[in-house]
Amino acid sequence: MKIVTTAQKREMERLADASGVPYWNLMKKAGMALGRNLEKIMDFDKQKKVVFIAGKGNNGGDCYIAADYLDSCGYDVTVALICGEPSTEISKKAFSLLSGVYCVSDATESANEIIQSDIVVDGVFGTGFKGELDESVSYFLNLNTSAIRVAVDIPSGGNGTDASVSKGCFKADHTITFGFEKCGMTQYPLKEYCGKITVADVGLPLSCCETSPEMFTVEDKYIENTLMPRKNNSHKGTYGTLLCVTGSAMMPGASLMSAMSALRSGCGMVKLCCIRENIASFAVKIPEAVFVPAEVTDKGFYSSDNENTILSHVSSCKALLMGCGIGTSEETRKLTKSLLKNATVPIILDADGINNICDNTDIIKEVKNKIILTPHPAEMARLLHCTTEEVQNDRFKACEKFISMYPGAVLVLKGAGTIIASKEKIAVSENGNPGMSCGGSGDVLSGIIASFLTQGISPYDSAVLGVAVHNKAGDIASQKYSMHSMLPTDIIECLGDVFKVYEKIG
Repeated sequence: MKIVTTAQKREMERLADASGVPYWNLMKKAGMALGRNLEKIMDFDKQKKVVFIAGKGNNGGDCYIAADYLDSCGYDVTVALICGEPSTEISKKAFSLLSGVYCVSDATESANEIIQSDIVVDGVFGTGFKGELDESVSYFLNLNTSAIRVAVDIPSGGNGTDASVSKGCFKADHTITFGFEKCGMTQYPLKEYCGKITVADVGLPLSCCETSPEMFTVEDKYIENTLMPRKNNSHKGTYGTLLCVTGSAMMPGASLMSAMSALRSGCGMVKLCCIRENIASFAVKIPEAVFVPAEVTDKGFYSSDNENTILSHVSSCKALLMGCGIGTSEETRKLTKSLLKNATVPIILDADGINNICDNTDIIKEVKNKIILTPHPAEMARLLHCTTEEVQNDRFKACEKFISMYPGAVLVLKGAGTIIASKEKIAVSENGNPGMSCGGSGDVLSGIIASFLTQGISPYDSAVLGVAVHNKAGDIASQKYSMHSMLPTDIIECLGDVFKVYEKIG
């Protein structure tokens, strides 16, 4: 589903107005859509009392049209003008329709109406809101929290671009948003304030809806359309060989989880470069892998002397996964940078692979093929030389900054509402659950992405598909084991449940 920034939304409306679909028409459609969705939320019960908290701008105008519609259908409707009468031309026009609707502007009376309501509708501020809510406005927005609470387009106090919320932000059970979901609504903390989001059509012409970069949320159809079919006449070479440079003496599990998730996601073969002493035990856990013995330092990390051995295997592989659990040392930094510069296949760089280049991120520009980076917020902060808080305060901005620096890369910024970004496209996956917040989940994700890349899916689609499948499997695992008890290895176990739904023969 397409999503937009608040700036893109304003531009769409401007283009629509210029092309012959005036703002007034958009407001009428938005107000009617709001009214009809409110009827559904109320289960068409005309005994329920509806109070609109209307602002002075166009969000208030949407409320007036919805209020007029509900009033004409016989509902008990009140409009509380907590900010005074409307100030824009089209909101004044909408207000003039309210001949039969009870409107109050007195503060005490407005508060009493809100307290007595069954449905509270927040139409104070729209997507243009920035900064902090006035205390007097916040007071009204937070009365009667026992009512069903509905936000118009976006909860007042929320920023539709960076997902920040003001103190006193309206916390909705439902948000009826117009045209397209706003990108900030896919991220926390704002997502928590939106409740169930319904996107209502307001008649924006398709010609006005093109954006750059293209932004969308990942839906099931994406998995169905992108997952490559299995061919009847195929063999292991059909689906490619993945080379994994992962793990260390302290973190051997990262090797196992990333390699197993790659195999479970359909690649033809995994060559697993790992510490020589671990091969016997690894072969019991993952007998399908081919092992490449690696030399290690006395601290159990890869030695940079492994470079030639690893590069000799690269030519027979379709992709290189590097970083999961390799640790950070002078030797691993040297090896990581050398492989980035010399490997000729697409690379997935995760975890300590990312940490090993943070002192010289421009090495990304020297990569000979494509590269996908999969940082969590703290790793992202190291890449951008900022704080984790700055990344989390505006995750889209952080992604856009990185892609502007390295336009040939694909970026996967992990976390709730994982963002997958390239120069041309930005996607958000809204599946997944808190049970996936466990060490090792990122290794599983990297293996899945690497597997799709090895099978010949484009880097960007591999990243998006990998995140989507990983989150789907995580949701299945949470149902089987609970979010408290599920482990990353349970996500691997549930991959088959995901593929059963979407796989096909070509």
